[in-house]
Amino acid sequence: MSETVVTAFFLFEDLSADKLTLQEELLALDDMKGLVLIADEGINGTVAGSPQAVANFRSVLEKRTRLAGLEYKDSYCEKNPFPRWKVELKDQVIQYMDKFRPKGEHNHLSAAEWHSLLHSGEELTVLDTRNRYEFRVGTFKNAIDPEIDKFTEFADYLDRCELPRDRTTLIFCTGGIRCEKAILDMEERGFEKVYQLEGGILKYLEEFPNQEFEGECFVFDRRVALDQNLEPSRQYWLCPHCGDPGQLEVDCAVCGGTARICDTCRPEKPTCCKNCQYHYHREKPPLSRKPS
Repeated sequence: MSETVVTAFFLFEDLSADKLTLQEELLALDDMKGLVLIADEGINGTVAGSPQAVANFRSVLEKRTRLAGLEYKDSYCEKNPFPRWKVELKDQVIQYMDKFRPKGEHNHLSAAEWHSLLHSGEELTVLDTRNRYEFRVGTFKNAIDPEIDKFTEFADYLDRCELPRDRTTLIFCTGGIRCEKAILDMEERGFEKVYQLEGGILKYLEEFPNQEFEGECFVFDRRVALDQNLEPSRQYWLCPHCGDPGQLEVDCAVCGGTARICDTCRPEKPTCCKNCQYHYHREKPPLSRKPS
């Protein structure tokens, strides 16, 4: 079986004059699958295909001078983890508050610099900017979970949190794009020394597997997560009821098949799919009530 290349990328660059023609050229690549978002502020995506298909995809991007600085974070799997090919125009390439474009290379730490700082003995705040379900799958040692359900809630978290503003603060996300916007928001709120992990968790695991990151890295495709070697997860699946990552295997209460669900859904939804869940509730007797 041929190997599939999965590549993630983003770049904040003014694409207002190019976005329509770029969308047309990318949509013509019918041997690719995945999602690309294009906006005035830049480009963001994760795509997959054969090595030749991915090379052709990159050539379409890189023939534009503005996109020559793109960096790709690659991983590999046997089957394409995306069901279709989508190239969409958006108002932002990552939704977060009002539209604005980050100021380029801003307080980036390479994977090696990040790793070294974690071992420096300096008192640090390590803050995960991702969603709570991503945090549960894996995160850096001693990282703080903002307990948000979507990135647009991160600003509200900053307003109510009591993190020390004068301490060196390290922030990270999957590939780096959320930190590009989060870091500016943190500085506006008085955080004096904020640094972001360049290339995100994916880049760190590429250089330092089985070190300071614990667990697996959630990704937004059918692989669900990547292990320490950037291989597709063998322990997580998407819960058929809520879509969050789950790793509990139970026998479906209706059909008897294997149900792979999350901790939250298990008490009320011990079924393998929404169809079985429907029949489960129809057949389940109502709870007895004490006479009033």
